[in-house]
Amino acid sequence: MSGLEDLYREIILDHYRSPRNRGELPSPPAHRAEGFNPLCGDEVVVSLQVDDGVVSDIRIGGQGCSISQSSASLMSAAVKGRSVSEARDLIRTFK
Repeated sequence: MSGLEDLYREIILDHYRSPRNRGELPSPPAHRAEGFNPLCGDEVVVSLQVDDGVVSDIRIGGQGCSISQSSASLMSAAVKGRSVSEARDLIRTFK
């Protein structure tokens, strides 16, 4: 296995074992979205607080495999503190 694959695996496992921004925000005022993959049963719940056009807080919940839960943790860390337009740019880049 290459060093890059080892690093990727280490990051995924770190976010799975110690997820960032885990929990829920009161909705409203927070925006809430839920995603469910019927093929594997993974679910992700995102609570998002936006103040003055900035993602001031974000919380993730749900259950599923290490990839889906780690991805949610990574995403929450990436968008927290960014403007909504920056968050949308990250989404476009990811897709």
